[in-house]
Amino acid sequence: METECKRQRGLDAGRRWAERAAPEKLAAMANGSFDDFNQMLPPDMSDQFIGGFREAVLHVWRGG
Repeated sequence: METECKRQRGLDAGRRWAERAAPEKLAAMANGSFDDFNQMLPPDMSDQFIGGFREAVLHVWRGG
């Protein structure tokens, strides 16, 4: 359950960030790898959070 909670927090944060990001930053992140997100986010973020964040950014980028 904690894993899903971390992923959901990442989804929520990623969506909020992507909706407010400048188009060039959104494009750069949408084309980035998991490691790129890992470097951008604070070092104490879990893999589940980072995965959710990345998923949300890609969803916004694709127009979902």
